[in-house]
Amino acid sequence: MNLDVDNLIVRFADPLDGNEIAQLFCEDGTNLYDWSEQKWRHYYIDYPDGQPVALVAEIGGGIIGHYGMLPVDIGGWSAMLGLHAYVSTKYRGLTIISALMAEVDRVCKAKGISLICGFANPQFSLIKKTFFKWNIGFWIGFKKSTTFADVVRDDETFYFHYSDAWYQWRFGEDRNSYLSLFVDIEGNERQQLLKMRNSGANFDEDLFAATECWSNASMYAKDQDDQFCQPFSVKVYDRALVDLGILKPENWFIEMGDSDTFSYVPWSKR
Repeated sequence: MNLDVDNLIVRFADPLDGNEIAQLFCEDGTNLYDWSEQKWRHYYIDYPDGQPVALVAEIGGGIIGHYGMLPVDIGGWSAMLGLHAYVSTKYRGLTIISALMAEVDRVCKAKGISLICGFANPQFSLIKKTFFKWNIGFWIGFKKSTTFADVVRDDETFYFHYSDAWYQWRFGEDRNSYLSLFVDIEGNERQQLLKMRNSGANFDEDLFAATECWSNASMYAKDQDDQFCQPFSVKVYDRALVDLGILKPENWFIEMGDSDTFSYVPWSKR
């Protein structure tokens, strides 16, 4: 499709755009991620830890692209978590996503953001690396059994820090640990640990022995051939972070619940 680039606008989303954005995400007639105006507002209106940013690309008054950012504290550094990148199938190519990502950079620099990070799929992670100067810092695998060492941050420099309100917003309840049900494509139930609070207080070794988690022990400098790994990408605006080793997996502590990829389905209610 020939793009009417002269009429392309990238702007901040308005709260009233929520329904149109949700429809964009479901333009192929499916809704695997249960998108609705309410879900979009949950992320971009109700988020408790700062002012979220939702950018939309628009041509002729119609929204054709979206990119979202949530402010996060990473080891005391002001950061953004990028998520919900989407361009209409009618307008795929580099033009629209390039315009969105250029605005991402402008907004982050204007807000004094030190870095932006994201848990995009492997394809988009590669696009960001190739065209938009992101780095795939490392790849995170799924550790099949959780130990106490996996759930307690040691001396890692970089980690996601949240308010108490964030846990209620993210999971809908206050708990010490968030054990979630995941059903794989073969119909098998798997228990996953999304977050652990209070430094692993009351850790039950027997319970967590059969629980999947993300762990420093399952972070790799490159993708692994024998398992699925989630790429973790960053773009650094404050170059001091490079000297601090932000691109090295051993300097990070990340849990599955830090990524919006994982929906919380309480294991106790399965």
